[in-house]
Amino acid sequence: MFTEIIGITLAYIEIRYKPFANRIESRIIDSEDNIKEFAYKLLDNKFFSALITLFVIVIFFFEIPYFAGFFDEVLPPDLKGLQNTLLWLTTPVVILFILSLCTIFFSEFVGWLNRFSEGHAIGALGVVITSIGLLGEIYQVLTILYGSK
Repeated sequence: MFTEIIGITLAYIEIRYKPFANRIESRIIDSEDNIKEFAYKLLDNKFFSALITLFVIVIFFFEIPYFAGFFDEVLPPDLKGLQNTLLWLTTPVVILFILSLCTIFFSEFVGWLNRFSEGHAIGALGVVITSIGLLGEIYQVLTILYGSK
């Protein structure tokens, strides 16, 4: 629901407040090179390489086994607190990695979005964000309808 609200708000700004949307778009276009430069520096950064390695370790050795229920069979019930602690300690690594990847993808996405819908990039961004949110909602509905059987 959060992404739909953001997307619809951006589309509304594009329709209702066109001068404001144009200012946002020109600001993004002006900073597109800076965003790309930051993204490429991020890819060359040793800290980011270490973050990628840590992310892979966390996902494959903690998160996936946790969600698959592997810890339930291996660890005794009195160590449930350890499971939760590991899950909460690994969450910031996952969030930091996802934000870093979003920055890298956003740098290329802004350029593509500007070429795709010249003069209406903010509204198009709103439509894309809303579509992503709707895909998540469809997944939830299908899980509720067919997952309980």
